[in-house]
Amino acid sequence: MTVVKERAYAKINLYLDVLGIRDDGFHEIKTVMHTVSLADEITVSVSPSKTLLIKLFIDGNHFLPTDSKNLVYRAAEMFFERLGICADVRIKLVKNIPVAAGLAGGSSDAAATLRALNKIYKRPFSTSALLKMAATLGSDVPYCLLGKTAVCEGRGERITKIPTGLKMNILIANSGEHVSTPEAYKQLDEQYSYFDGSVRNVGEEKFSSLLDMLSTGKFNDNAFYNIFEEPVLSKCPRSMLLKEKLVSLGSECVMMSGSGPSVFAVFSDNTTAEMAKDSLVLDGFCAWCTQTV
Repeated sequence: MTVVKERAYAKINLYLDVLGIRDDGFHEIKTVMHTVSLADEITVSVSPSKTLLIKLFIDGNHFLPTDSKNLVYRAAEMFFERLGICADVRIKLVKNIPVAAGLAGGSSDAAATLRALNKIYKRPFSTSALLKMAATLGSDVPYCLLGKTAVCEGRGERITKIPTGLKMNILIANSGEHVSTPEAYKQLDEQYSYFDGSVRNVGEEKFSSLLDMLSTGKFNDNAFYNIFEEPVLSKCPRSMLLKEKLVSLGSECVMMSGSGPSVFAVFSDNTTAEMAKDSLVLDGFCAWCTQTV
């Protein structure tokens, strides 16, 4: 039996814009994703077998499926289909990243599974081949395979890495509210008249400011942007309250991540972030102190 462990890191969106609706029905996005140290843990073990048997065990969330409805399971299944062999596969997933929260927890778990299996079999697939597999699993999976800081375009599969020396103390907080990605896009389409050009979008004006911040390492609280914030938070009163609380607790910037409703706040130092976390937990919110990876 061969065993490999991988960490599946959460991401936040420092910038997230939707440019329009594509001919295939998906949305054209432009986003800057940033890996943080909050992570799930994946342990993969394989043994020889004449048939493919995948068993997924999950700690930390008893509501997640353990069959082909889970991206981890599908990632393993795809890997062996492409490799053309069978095995007895056991995967243990320890969940620390909140689910359906705009942090790409499921996508990161799938990416970590692909990385782990590729290590076990002595890297039969190139990074390019793994990225193609990842793209069929979900829009965020290719980025999660690579991590760090990157501009992601198209559906998220076109990735340009951004070298940056910027280090941030980040508090991620979650209100317990849930918004599905399709519902978030539906609200966005309605607000922007299905992107017919009649409603102005100010996102592009912030993009160059963010790139400058990342290249210089000098923090700019006005460089962050998320087009989903207004339509999603208007439907999530506790998440809106959470954002207001983080502002009052001394954060330098507060922004919703992805299609939400989790928010992240940047603090000047870890001590202040820890104090803010303790305050939020007392108020009944979930919060995690994390840093740039």
